[in-house]
Amino acid sequence: MEPNDETIARATLAHCMDGPDAMMYAALKGAPSARVLVEALMERRGAPGAAGEGDSYEPVRQDPGRELKDMFMVGAARWGKRADKEDLDRFRDALVRWMQRMDLLPSMRPDALRSLFTWDGSSWLIAPGHPCWPAQLGDLSERISWASPLCLWGRGDETALVSCEAPLAIVGSRGVNDYGREVAHSVAAHAALRGHLIVSGGAYGTDAAAHWGAIAAAERYPDRAGRTVAVFAGGLDHIGPQRNRELFDRILGASGALVTEMSPGTIPEARRFLLRNRVIAALARTVVVAQARLRSGAINTAMWGADLGREVYAAPGLVTEASHAGCNSLIHDGVAVILVDHEDVTELCHADHQPRDPQAEPQDESLPDPANGTPATATGDAGPNTTDAGATAQASQDTLWQAAPESSHPLEEPPGVKPAKAASRRLARGRIPSTKAASRPKPAPPKPTDDQQIVLTAIRSCRRRGMRAGEDEIGAAARRAHPQRAEIGPAWVAGQLGSMELCGLIVRDESGAFKPVERVPSKAASQAQAAVQTASGPGALPVAPKPVAPEPALEHATPEPAAPTPATGSA
Repeated sequence: MEPNDETIARATLAHCMDGPDAMMYAALKGAPSARVLVEALMERRGAPGAAGEGDSYEPVRQDPGRELKDMFMVGAARWGKRADKEDLDRFRDALVRWMQRMDLLPSMRPDALRSLFTWDGSSWLIAPGHPCWPAQLGDLSERISWASPLCLWGRGDETALVSCEAPLAIVGSRGVNDYGREVAHSVAAHAALRGHLIVSGGAYGTDAAAHWGAIAAAERYPDRAGRTVAVFAGGLDHIGPQRNRELFDRILGASGALVTEMSPGTIPEARRFLLRNRVIAALARTVVVAQARLRSGAINTAMWGADLGREVYAAPGLVTEASHAGCNSLIHDGVAVILVDHEDVTELCHADHQPRDPQAEPQDESLPDPANGTPATATGDAGPNTTDAGATAQASQDTLWQAAPESSHPLEEPPGVKPAKAASRRLARGRIPSTKAASRPKPAPPKPTDDQQIVLTAIRSCRRRGMRAGEDEIGAAARRAHPQRAEIGPAWVAGQLGSMELCGLIVRDESGAFKPVERVPSKAASQAQAAVQTASGPGALPVAPKPVAPEPALEHATPEPAAPTPATGSA
């Protein structure tokens, strides 16, 4: 669906403010539509109509035009605060920044902007009112000084954003160890198996493990597995890290999406990662912290989740390691509920379902527009705001941008102050706390592919040499055995290990290293062996039974290689 003029206007405003800006959000809240606000800014800037080729304005603090000032004053009142002189001074300063950014646009014609903002149609752009707009992002504007994204840029399948009613965000440290990586991967894989959407940040470590877990489920069950969405801190022309390029391609291939609220050309500076975290928390209903230090972006995401009324879970870790101090602190402070199971995710998620496609469902005639509190048309055009500004209550704080009144959220109370409260909330929703549910899907593993056989051989080589079979060691062994395979890298190994662990070809031992699943005797063979032992009587020598063909449905391991590789040789 091609973005309409109202969506393009919102993208223009997002470009002008260069990140979440409560001043812009207040002005938009008081404007009849984003297009009217853009036209008022263009008039203030001095651009003639839609041509956008007028002289640049002088970037000095001037009194804003009456129209702009009225929009700001009305929008602030609708947001719960009567703007004073100090607020107007800040608004004047914001206007200077916005128009400086507007001067960077090559043209203000809608068609030119549509081509610019969508890279000639190679990416998509959505705003409130679009069938795929995640309504839960509106929670970010329930408190004064917070601002919801005006629009979202993305690549991939935009329906992934609304394919699940209660997505699961999984975050953690970039420098994650095997324990944290296993928690993130396993929780994501088992949640995706039940159709739930997995949200993370596309970074190294925990984020990558969570995405790979969801991808493994999607590639095994493409028709019913959940999807995954990566949220970035810069424009889509600056997504990274480069080492995760294969991961991003696989997310797109698994009907996932890469999204951002930042306009094209925006560089992912450090401050923008903290702003990105609020979007991850807002998209989800449950936030899981797999592993984190005391000062980390994952803790920032967890605090955003708690403030937004999301359920927050944290995986406990050793008190002697700083890498687990953040999660332990979240649990100790009552911000997060302890995560007691990384496979049984019934405690974390709502009922199992298949990913939904909103574009295939009948749509309501109007959808709420969180920027002005009024219905918007199904195509995304914001309707006129008719709310009485005088009816809104004045915030008790002195300044508009520090006020934070209590707000209502979809959940009954803030997340998990005590585990008992979290359990009662789950029981109220008809979900039973974790009891190792018997409904966990355990399909018979398939025969390994050629690539999986390479990984299995590398794992056995590491174990024969007495080496720990971690991701790095397995990758090194596979590259030694197959130097001609240029694609064998960290991302390739992570992807293969994720899919193999999910389908039961490999498991982790107590140290977190990988090992092949041993061959399980078939049911018929076990019965035959028992019959022979019974017939022989006590004390008799065992008689070898006749070979029985194994049952394919109970085969849980790959055949051992015919000849073992010498210990001194390559993998």
